[in-house]
This record gives sequence, C-alpha cells and structure tokens, in this order.
Amino acid sequence: MMDKSEQERLAALDAMTDWDLGPEPVPPGPSLPVPRGGAGAAVDGGALVVLSAAVSEEHSRDVLHSVLLAQLVANKKYERHTEAENWYRSYGETLERVGWVIKEHEGLARHKPRKFPYRLGPVILKALTRISDAPSVERVTAALKVLTALPDGDPAAKLFEKESHVERAGNFQVAAVDEMDGLATVRLGRFRLRIENEATEIGRLLRMEFQAGAEVFRGSQILHLNDEVYRPLRDGVAAKLGARADALIVPVSGLIQ
Repeated sequence: MMDKSEQERLAALDAMTDWDLGPEPVPPGPSLPVPRGGAGAAVDGGALVVLSAAVSEEHSRDVLHSVLLAQLVANKKYERHTEAENWYRSYGETLERVGWVIKEHEGLARHKPRKFPYRLGPVILKALTRISDAPSVERVTAALKVLTALPDGDPAAKLFEKESHVERAGNFQVAAVDEMDGLATVRLGRFRLRIENEATEIGRLLRMEFQAGAEVFRGSQILHLNDEVYRPLRDGVAAKLGARADALIVPVSGLIQ
C-alpha cells in the first residue's frame, strides 16, 4: 500500500499534466537570475517574496516556482481581480498539491482603518506581524520600502503593478520566507481590494492613498514545504513554468545578493 506522501506525489503529477498556464511570455529584456539563496526579495507575478539569509538556494527556487505556479493556475480558472475568493481557493489547492502544508490559516477579513487616507504598507505589516517574528517583519518592511521607492520603469516595479491590480481592483500577496533545520516556511499575507469611486485611478499601488469607500481585505497563512512531495516534482514544475519564470520572477534591486 502506498503511503500518504507517495499518494500526494502521484496526485500532483497527474494534476500537473492538466494545468493550463497560458502562453509562455517573452521576457522584456535580458534574463535576471532567480535568487541563489541569501537574504533578498523578488517580485513573483503578483507577489512580493522576501527571503531570509537562512533559505537555501534550492528552497528559494522551490518557493518562487511554486508560488508562481499557483498564481498562473488560478489565473486561468478565474479572473484574478474580480473573482478573488474563487481565485484564492484554486491558488491554495495548487500549493497543497505540490507539497505545501497549511499550518495556520486566517481567512480574508475587511481591513478597518482608524483614519483616512491610509496606505497599504501598514495593512500588509499588520497581517504579517501576527504570524511572523520581528526579523521577518523587518525584512518585509525593508523590501516594501525599496519596492515602493523604485522608479516606474524598474522591471520589478513594472511587473508588480501589472500583476497586482487592474483598473480599480487588486489581488496580491506578500510572503516572508525562512528556513530552519532544513524546513522551509512561508508566512503569507493575502490581500484583495476594490475601489468603488470610478474617478479613482490606482497608479502605483503601494503609493496609493486609500480613502473611505475603498474595500481592502487581508488574510494570512503559515505554510511548510513537504520536501518528500515536492522533491520529485521540482524539475516538472520548472519545466511547466518554462520561460514564464524568467519573465515573471524579477529580483528587487538592492535586496537580492
């Protein structure tokens, strides 16, 4: 009789053949290296992934690839920005299929600001502070500061803006990644937003001053990577992503070492 890990591996392999990720994009310029371990951050589709120095090169790639895969699978099934609840369900299912184990989950709840206007930075940090240690929050704070300050033409800034929102709706994630004793852990902030005022233009999302009437929802998860499940899928996930990994994973300048 197969053990649970073997059953999960075979189920993921079966599912992988059916995943439609859409056409492979052409990278806009020279390929940028996927992080090789060490502290840093990268925009990964519509997510900001922040890595501690303890995360190995192999696990850095595992996180970036599986997070991107989950987004692309969900993107093909649901409209990312207007069907966010269904989108997140698909996103989570894909992560679990490739070996991510949800250890803690807080569903999306509406953010209730104490004053207006407000920015998303404190909302993101509030979601992550509850599930993260101080060094992780400090790394995310630094990464958000750098991403917010990048010029409009920077590749990481352009990618994050393109993938995280459209018109007056948005859906993005921020992940703090750490590793201890060989176990990769992701502390994930999940966010969606909607602005009713048709005259409002988002522009740069992290610089946006949100007014009353904007709806911002936040949730969080803690996930551990089951290497026994993911290891035999690693090459298949990379092959499935293909050129998408080059086009949709971009280091944040000044943070990737």
